[in-house]
Amino acid sequence: MGMTKMLSSSVRQAREADPTLLRLKLIGQMEARTLTGESVLPVGGKTRALLAILALSDRKPVLRSRLAELLWSRRPEDMARASLRQEIHRLLDALSPLGVEIIDVQRHSLMLKPALTSVDAERILTASVRTIDSIPAPEEVLLGELSGIDVALDEWLSQQRARLSHHLLGLYEGCLRELTDPEQVDDVTDRLLKVDALNEAAWRAKIQSALRRGEQARAVLLAEQAVRAFGQEEGHVAGPVTQALISSVLKAAGLEPSIGAAGIAELDGASVLFSGNDDTLAVPTGAQRTDPMLALPLHLSQMAAGQSRKISLLVLSPFAADGLKDAELKCATSLSDQFELLFVHVDTFDIVAKPEGFVPDPANPLASYRGLGADYVVTGAVRAGASDNAFRLILKVLDVRAGGFIVWGTYYDLPDLDPMSVSNGLMGPATAMQWGLLLAEARRTANRADSELSALGKATRVFMLLLKRDNALFPRISQLLDAAGIEDPREGTVAVMQVLYCLIRYENDWSAAGTALLARGIEFARLLVNLKPDAPGMAILLSTLLMHDPASVPLARSIMRMCEKSMAGASSMHNMHDVLLCRVLLHVLDGNLAEAAAVAGRLRHNPYHSPLSTLIRPFFMMVMMLGGERQDVIEMGRLMAGLHPNYSSTLVYYLAALVLEGESTEEIQQVRQHLHRLVPDLTIEKILSRFPYLSAAKKAELRQAFSSTGLL
Repeated sequence: MGMTKMLSSSVRQAREADPTLLRLKLIGQMEARTLTGESVLPVGGKTRALLAILALSDRKPVLRSRLAELLWSRRPEDMARASLRQEIHRLLDALSPLGVEIIDVQRHSLMLKPALTSVDAERILTASVRTIDSIPAPEEVLLGELSGIDVALDEWLSQQRARLSHHLLGLYEGCLRELTDPEQVDDVTDRLLKVDALNEAAWRAKIQSALRRGEQARAVLLAEQAVRAFGQEEGHVAGPVTQALISSVLKAAGLEPSIGAAGIAELDGASVLFSGNDDTLAVPTGAQRTDPMLALPLHLSQMAAGQSRKISLLVLSPFAADGLKDAELKCATSLSDQFELLFVHVDTFDIVAKPEGFVPDPANPLASYRGLGADYVVTGAVRAGASDNAFRLILKVLDVRAGGFIVWGTYYDLPDLDPMSVSNGLMGPATAMQWGLLLAEARRTANRADSELSALGKATRVFMLLLKRDNALFPRISQLLDAAGIEDPREGTVAVMQVLYCLIRYENDWSAAGTALLARGIEFARLLVNLKPDAPGMAILLSTLLMHDPASVPLARSIMRMCEKSMAGASSMHNMHDVLLCRVLLHVLDGNLAEAAAVAGRLRHNPYHSPLSTLIRPFFMMVMMLGGERQDVIEMGRLMAGLHPNYSSTLVYYLAALVLEGESTEEIQQVRQHLHRLVPDLTIEKILSRFPYLSAAKKAELRQAFSSTGLL
């Protein structure tokens, strides 16, 4: 029967019809055919690679600079650009039999027109659990014939292949969570094991399916096959749940699992509970969670492959509420549930679900929380405010592992308890809490060597190092990020830190190496937007980088306008941090600098004191300087020069504000001399190149200001 039950007739009919003019096959031997079956595949390897890159770009424009980088990474930029122009002509010639323009060729980018093309790999990448039956598991490698053309292209191919494999694994594992029919389960597990022969979820589902059908002999056979499969992989140790299932099946048949060499180890003598009617195994609650900040020992690292290790939060509910009326009390008691939901889709955190009827041990509640696997406990209280309709929400976070010490806290004044305004108002404290906990974890592991940290642990250390605002730390930060990316390329927090690092170093490192990081930051920011399309903060980060690239300023403006529209629905959101930051960027990009400075002033007084807010303080200085709020910039400049004297970007804005405000010559010269010591080769042209979005008149004003200081 297979998975065909999951498909409706309409889906099957849609699958049979393919009206596209160009049909691309990228898995196995590459093909490019017209509607009538005629081949239009280019001859040259680089021409084919160009077509493949466009086909796997998620129907988004690809910058010419990116294409040149992938195909001619070892050539000078001007030569690479010239070669790219030749390959574009060859590709257009090869596709000319189609009779229409398949590729949208722009001055700075290329894009494959989505309505006219179909791509086999793309069908896999866009498949859902309900349509996966139409997508056979790939039997061949993606674009194998393109390997060896360029080292940069090889790296890109490796990423694309990993992306395809990861997506397939996620789809199949999603199917297993939804399916109950034994035949369908067997079909999916067979597919899954073709992609990943050591996928533990597939092995467990296969064995459990046999047990549910009463096929004990088959379950034993499958358990023995699993033992052999895991044993064939050097250094692989199955996870505790898989170990427990295999051991229970073999022992029930009077057999003993082969310990050690086969990759099946005992669970330290702990009892294991299994029911053939249940999808899970119950491992004793005393089992200790591994620290998500620390790298696993070598013999355990394979066991946790593909499993994210996150910071665990337990939100105590309901929040305490005293002296409130019935209607107010009802709203107040729901705040914990609303707050909990804000963390559900955050990559870095797991929300601990409390069992029904859970009551902590009054003598040792921390032990009870830790027994549930919690790292931190979030508590809250709602109190009456200063005015009749006002209320105050108090939030605290306790470190369960450190004796319950408070590691973060804040309060938030609510004008009323309107559910919508309260829900939106919680986003600010939740975001501040997320950044605060990352910093708390970095401090907790500060005495650990870099090599002892997991990918997430390295990312939190990067955050702490960035907050030091010391250019001398940039090489170490870069090494940490590279190591974290290799260790766990899917860790979203690593990508966020990559973007922040690229942006901050670009702002403070005026060398060619620093400038080159802009493109790298844009690449990681695009990845984050794709991973988190509903998170406005990711789009804001991307636009902040794009606005520094002359060719990408219009794109940055378009992204922010779309972002503003998506957040403009609720009037209660008008004071949200992301909304205000979006407006700041839009005003800057539209040349409304005074309005940008006014909104930035509101953002500066963020009551949540997020560590991220202090990290991006130079951004606020830049906006305030451009918008005429120069006394504020001077105050911030004096503070930053005292606390972080090696942060060159703040000195640039500080110096400009001093000159434009006509401050003392002595202070101007002191700042200029200090800036010269930090960046001896800094020129006015280098500074102005960082403001491609400014009008000619504004650039002339800045040029005059810097010229008057003697800066060349």
